[in-house]
Amino acid sequence: MIIVNGTSQILQAKMGAAATTTNPTYFCSYVSVSANVLNTAANTNGSLNGTSQVSILTGVSTGQYKIDQLDFYNTDTVVQSITVSLSISSSTFNLFTGNVPVGGSLHYASATGFTVFNASGSLVSTTSSTSPNVQVFSTAGNQTWTKPTFFTPSVVDVICVGAGGGGGGGGSVTTAAIVMGGGGGGGGCYSRKTFNASDLSSTVNLVVGSGGAAGTAGTSGNVGVVGSNGGASMFGSTSQATAYVFAGGGGGGALGAVTGAIGTGGSGGGAAGSGTQGSTTAQAGGPPGTVVAASGATGGQGGGSSTTAAGGYAEFGGGGGGGHTATPANFAGGTSVYGGAGGGQGGGATAAALVAATAGGYSGPNTPGSGGGGAAGTSGATPTAGSAGAAGNTLLSGSGGGGGGAGSTGSVAGTTGGAGGFPGGGGGGGGAAWQSTGVAGAGGAGGNGMVIVMCW
Repeated sequence: MIIVNGTSQILQAKMGAAATTTNPTYFCSYVSVSANVLNTAANTNGSLNGTSQVSILTGVSTGQYKIDQLDFYNTDTVVQSITVSLSISSSTFNLFTGNVPVGGSLHYASATGFTVFNASGSLVSTTSSTSPNVQVFSTAGNQTWTKPTFFTPSVVDVICVGAGGGGGGGGSVTTAAIVMGGGGGGGGCYSRKTFNASDLSSTVNLVVGSGGAAGTAGTSGNVGVVGSNGGASMFGSTSQATAYVFAGGGGGGALGAVTGAIGTGGSGGGAAGSGTQGSTTAQAGGPPGTVVAASGATGGQGGGSSTTAAGGYAEFGGGGGGGHTATPANFAGGTSVYGGAGGGQGGGATAAALVAATAGGYSGPNTPGSGGGGAAGTSGATPTAGSAGAAGNTLLSGSGGGGGGAGSTGSVAGTTGGAGGFPGGGGGGGGAAWQSTGVAGAGGAGGNGMVIVMCW
């Protein structure tokens, strides 16, 4: 609760720097109280003025003003730091300082304290008049964490989850005897570290990894496109070389071929490096280790991709994406206990039969293995798309998307792979188009990464 009591008290706010184009606006709703009796309810509004203090509400001698709601809207074209304070007899007491994204808002309510939202209305940070303080960064790109000033934190705990790789696009043939779906994207790594708050500066740079783009589908008679790698998430810097915490992104899934060739999923991200795009050979998971096989990777090692089995499963690293043999025989995406899971393999076909797509991997402390995430699409005359991997939060990372189903003969197209769950799930591979004038399915996009900073 914020109370403005008497003429010597002023509720005010200022920005950390001059506006680039437009000063943020504010809206304040309050009530006047005297001897515990509500007198009037009113509101006031206006704009901030760069680094100059703007008086939002000045107290009166006849009672108290109780602030019910206070909102600031960043209408500028850059992120703006906004500090809310209370001036008492010309002494300034800062109540809150936070970075407000472009198009985002800083909101105060007496019941919940201060909260920051991005332009889409998603929560960025939560604060109250008491510790702890939790700031969640989920928008991909470079951002800045600001150490709270309304209390003195002792401990800072940071979680980073790398982004998932995109699934590969399926291949398409009109007369050939074999065609492959796209491989699944690898999952992003989960990394965590605790700091003495005094070791960190007042602001710290960080990066939220961007989910790998889906590989586009092959047009009639052509191979698909390999999925893009997911971006790494990190805290302490925008460069891995100087970051304090690093979580590698998953590799993109292999393209859908139109010949009898092996195709692997992207490997999972690790705590010391990102995963690798799928190819015609098995790929090692992101370092610190060099695991290639589908057997389990422990610690921060990413799960590898395989030519003969499901994507590798991992502990803190991301799960490997599902791939296929040269026959093809398709394999599911790998799981991860804490990191993002791998996407499933898209459906393919041979002269003998359609080959079913596979499920994405699951994120969570289940039995290590494969599958359990986004469901595979069905193949045939009316194929279906792969399901998206389940979204996670602080409890679980994102699961992998399922592979898309393959289309049968005629003009039936393959379908898309499921998107990887947020944060860090790998996208499913797109389904192939078999002896069809239709276009194959694109892969699913990888889930964005996430950075959570908690202090108390």
